[in-house]
Amino acid sequence: MKRLAAAMIVLAALVLAACDRGDWAGAVERGAREAFNGWDMWETPAVQPHELPMPHAVHGTVALTGAIGFEQARQQLDALDPATRAERAAVAYRRYCHHCHGPNGDGRIIVGESFDVRPPDLRSPRIQSLDDRELYESIAKGTDVIIPLAAIVTPLDRLLAIEYVRGLADAPSKPFFEPRNVEPVR
Repeated sequence: MKRLAAAMIVLAALVLAACDRGDWAGAVERGAREAFNGWDMWETPAVQPHELPMPHAVHGTVALTGAIGFEQARQQLDALDPATRAERAAVAYRRYCHHCHGPNGDGRIIVGESFDVRPPDLRSPRIQSLDDRELYESIAKGTDVIIPLAAIVTPLDRLLAIEYVRGLADAPSKPFFEPRNVEPVR
């Protein structure tokens, strides 16, 4: 009870101090950062790519039936030289997948770990055994744990992200942030 009262007093003091400057929301945010040892979700690499508006979806990317655009996207992908292809695959994964699946595809990132139903481990044999068309349709139409992204992720970017995921099969699993102030289990 004393902790709650102390927290309320601190919060009230922050709000009142900020009211003089008219920036009460900023003061509350700064106070919250200080309370959590400086951690700020907006400074994490998972959120930074989304500070800018998402690119507009290319006309015709909404999947209505089957795998709309798969063959055309496969032709575009095959036309890219290997260096450009690898670079664009990393960008597509970072832009559309990283924030939920993490840098290693294991879902060990702040956003991914916050879901009640964790995102699937993209390194798992189950995911890696799916063919490109199945993964493409899962991204486009959604599944029980992913929203449909056909209106957001272009067909080429879906295949580029899938190509990047294929390279994660042997990636190690590790938390995005190392735990702090944690006593070892005995």
